[in-house]
Amino acid sequence: MDEYGQALLIDAVTVLSCVALLFRYGDLRLSHPGTPYIVFHVHTVTARLAGLFNGAAALYTNSPGEFEPVMPDEILRAAMYADIAFWTVTLVWLFVKTSPRDEPTDRAMMLEPRLFRPILLMTFILGLIGLRVAAKLPGVDLYEIDASSPWSTSSYLIILPSWYGLAVIGHIYYYGFKRWTVFLLSIYLFLMAIQGGMRFRFIIGLLLAVQIWVEHRNQRWPSRTLLLGLVAAGLLFFPMKDLGQILQSGGSAADVSAAVSDSATDVSEGSASDQLFLDEFASGLTLLDLQGKKYWGSVYLPLLTLPIPRALWPDKPVLAGFLADISSRTRPMSTSGMIVTYLGESYANFGVAGVFLVPPLLAWLLALFYRSAYRAPRNSVLRFSYVLLAVNLIQVYRDGLVSIVVFTFVNMMPLMFIVLAHMFAAAVRKRRHLGLATFDQ
Repeated sequence: MDEYGQALLIDAVTVLSCVALLFRYGDLRLSHPGTPYIVFHVHTVTARLAGLFNGAAALYTNSPGEFEPVMPDEILRAAMYADIAFWTVTLVWLFVKTSPRDEPTDRAMMLEPRLFRPILLMTFILGLIGLRVAAKLPGVDLYEIDASSPWSTSSYLIILPSWYGLAVIGHIYYYGFKRWTVFLLSIYLFLMAIQGGMRFRFIIGLLLAVQIWVEHRNQRWPSRTLLLGLVAAGLLFFPMKDLGQILQSGGSAADVSAAVSDSATDVSEGSASDQLFLDEFASGLTLLDLQGKKYWGSVYLPLLTLPIPRALWPDKPVLAGFLADISSRTRPMSTSGMIVTYLGESYANFGVAGVFLVPPLLAWLLALFYRSAYRAPRNSVLRFSYVLLAVNLIQVYRDGLVSIVVFTFVNMMPLMFIVLAHMFAAAVRKRRHLGLATFDQ
C-alpha cells in the first residue's frame, strides 16, 4: 500500500468513527454544524485521497511552464491536519449538544410580519430589477453596462439578482410552501443554475428551501426523495458553470450532453478543478512555511472595509489578501483563484497552533448557537438567524471564516436586514420601557 493508501485508510477510519459518534451521541440533524462539516471533509479530503490513490495527478503536475507540482508529503500533511481537525470538532459536538433537559424557551424574540413584510416586498422589487439588469435571462438581451465603470463589477450590483429568490424564500420561511411561492422559487433556482458563474446561489437556495421544508415539518432529516435531489444537485454542481455558458450561447443538446459526460469523466478520475481543494490547502501550507510569517488574525481586517463600494475606494484591501502575499511564480494560487479552506486560513493566522485551536473553538461557538436556536420556536428571530448561517456553513468550511460575513451578511443581505430590523425594534421597545419605568418612579 502506497502513501496515499495509508492516508486514505487513516482518513476512512476517522470519517467512519466521527460520523458514527455524531449520529449516535451528537444530536446530528440536517441543520447541525456537523452535517456540512462531514460533507466538506469527505469531498475535500476523503474523495481526493481516493482519487490520488487511484492515479489522479496532484495539483500543477500536468501544468505547462515552470509550475511546481504539489508533492505527496505535502498532501499527506494536509490530510493529517484535516483528520485532526475532524476529531477535535467531533469531540466538541459530542460534549456540547442539545440536552433532553433543555426546556424550550418562551422568551425568544419572534418574527413580526409588520417588520419583515415591507422588507420582503422591497427586496422582491429590487430583485426583479436585478434580474433584468445584471442576470442572464434566456431569450432576453442583457442591458449594456459600461464595462469600464467600476460599478459594473460592484458586489452591490452582482448580488441584486438573488434578492428576488431571497424574498420568496423569506416568505416561505414564515408562511410555508404555497403553489405560487414554489413556482417562483423554481424559476429562481433555474435562473441561478444557468448563470454560468455564482453556482453557489443555486446550491444555497436549494439547501435553504429543503431546510425550511424540514423545519416546517419538525423533522430532523429530509425525506429520501429530497436527499436524492440534494445528491443530484451536488453532482450537477460540477458541470453547472459550463452548462450555463452553453445554454447562454444557444448550444445544442449534444453540447450539453458532451459537457455532462466530460464532467462525469473528470469527477470519476478525480481531476475536476473542484476536487483539488486538498492540494490547494497543502500548497498553501508550504508557501506559508516558506514565507515564515503569521498573520495573527489580520486576515479578517478587510471585513471592516467590506461595506465600502470598491467604486469609491478602488484600492481598498481585498479579502484573503494573504494568498497574494504567499503566492509565487511557480505556484500562483492567488491569480488562479484557489482557496486553502478554513484550516489553511487558521494556519496562516496562528501556524500549527491554529489547526489545533481554531476548529474546536469554531465548533464550540456553532454548537452553542445551534443549541440555543433549537430551544427557541421555529418563527423566532434566533432560529431564523441560525438557519441562515447553517445553510452557508459548507462555504465557511471551504473558503474560510470570512465567509461567515460574505455569505451570510452580504449574499443574504435582505434576510439579514430582517434580523437587524427586529433587533433594532426590540432595542427601541426596551428603551421606551425603561424610560416609562423611570418616569413612573
